[in-house]
Amino acid sequence: MSTAAVIPGYNEEESIGFVIKETEKYVDEVIYVDDGSTDGTVKIAEDLGTTVITYGQNVGKGYALRVGFQAALNKKHDIVVTLDSDGQHDPAYIPNFLQAIKKADMVLGSRYAGRHYTVPRNVLGNFGLNFITNILSYGPQGFFRGQWLKDTQTGFRAFTREALQKMNLEANEYAIESEMIYEAAKNKLKIVEIPVRVAIRVRGVGITDGIKNGLHVFKRRFNL
Repeated sequence: MSTAAVIPGYNEEESIGFVIKETEKYVDEVIYVDDGSTDGTVKIAEDLGTTVITYGQNVGKGYALRVGFQAALNKKHDIVVTLDSDGQHDPAYIPNFLQAIKKADMVLGSRYAGRHYTVPRNVLGNFGLNFITNILSYGPQGFFRGQWLKDTQTGFRAFTREALQKMNLEANEYAIESEMIYEAAKNKLKIVEIPVRVAIRVRGVGITDGIKNGLHVFKRRFNL
């Protein structure tokens, strides 16, 4: 089974080297997608021999992920893991994702599952957007059917090749996190969550991001 990690990034020269080197321990290929960095991020990634994709302008995380997904599919990888380039996601968790994906179509690294948590300041914004994403994806009945996800905004995920092929992803920015959940629900894909811990310096979901993300999924849900 062939595995790849897709890592989107923008001006992360301080962390990208560590993230790539640690991720390489657990997957067959690391695909770094640079979203228009103006610092030394790309050179660091290239010097490590990583597969690097650049397109010269800052479009957004969603666009970078979509480009990376297509590259992974073109290379016939069976499993694709995504993690952020800023060091908030510990690549040492990747074996847990690869184990969990054996019984699922998509795996989320939840900051709220089990005894693993994000920092308190991130909880409120994520909670609101998490609620909206669950409602739009599964409806109120999802809570009673065990389809209520604890962390829809995590960027630490894993997908089967078949799951990615079924998703119609359009978002260019952070709304892609919610859009993936909506598409998974629409295509009746099985999602499981595993606990992860993230670095304390992570900013979390802001009000503006939350509004944009919620509106994007709302428009997808009602074909607006």
